[in-house]
Amino acid sequence: YVEGGMGSVSMAIGSAAREAGAHIVTRAEVSQLMINDSGRVNGVQLADGAQVHSSIVLSNATPYKTFMDLVPGNILPDDFILSIKHSDYSSGTTKINLAVDKLPQFQCCKLSHPDPGPQHVGTIHIGSESMEEIHSACQEAVNGLPSRRPIIEMTIPSVLDKTISPPGNHVINLFIQYTPYKPSDGSWMDPAYRDSFANRCFSLIDEYAPGFSSSIIGYDMLTPPDLEREIGLTGGNIFHGAMGLDSLFLMRPVKGWSNYRTPLQGLYMCGSGTHPGGGVMGAPGRNAARIVLQDLKKSLN
Repeated sequence: YVEGGMGSVSMAIGSAAREAGAHIVTRAEVSQLMINDSGRVNGVQLADGAQVHSSIVLSNATPYKTFMDLVPGNILPDDFILSIKHSDYSSGTTKINLAVDKLPQFQCCKLSHPDPGPQHVGTIHIGSESMEEIHSACQEAVNGLPSRRPIIEMTIPSVLDKTISPPGNHVINLFIQYTPYKPSDGSWMDPAYRDSFANRCFSLIDEYAPGFSSSIIGYDMLTPPDLEREIGLTGGNIFHGAMGLDSLFLMRPVKGWSNYRTPLQGLYMCGSGTHPGGGVMGAPGRNAARIVLQDLKKSLN
């Protein structure tokens, strides 16, 4: 847990970058990469028409977003485009953030006092008591239906971090599997449909912590389409692409381009779509930065 929430990690990295001389601009949407006459990256053009010139550009957008949306057409090799286009960006995860007025009391702990205990500090898994249960939940989503008994990973950061909630209240994060991008029995755009699935998750938690639903003050739910629209995650995949055996190591993001370089000279990938993949570790960015520095040294020699 990071004091102040996960955004504090980004703030700390940003502060360190500024101390090292970096200039950070936010709320500046990139519309496309600029390419010079020699076919090399020349910077980025912003949505407001402004241009930022640079001979080196690193992208931590998804591979699909970078190469299909930001790179101008007819620049990249056809086989590379096909590989990027047909990579697996599907996702079955939904995130629900809740505000509650009391901590869940898990009946398996046989405790009645309202104070935080060790059962509230770690990661709490609900609805995953057998492989059969997990398989059933996954298969339902594959068939286009949100899981009837979803797999829920619960964390309660406010138990340790007092800066993110008022006294007596708590913040709970739910990482939920599995939800299809396009449900066959409804739409994520339908408020009633969204509430129905959220309440299904809360009811499942009630089985383990009676009264949990009644403690909810409010919640925010991010389904795969929400994650795609609000954060730019292709397919709603939080790892910028599936992390199966066919898309790891030398195959990430695609075969032949696992070293952070791209077919477009001067453009590098540094996000979770590169090796070693998603997760809060910073390894893709660090690895990419080292490759850029190597290439810069070669060009100066």
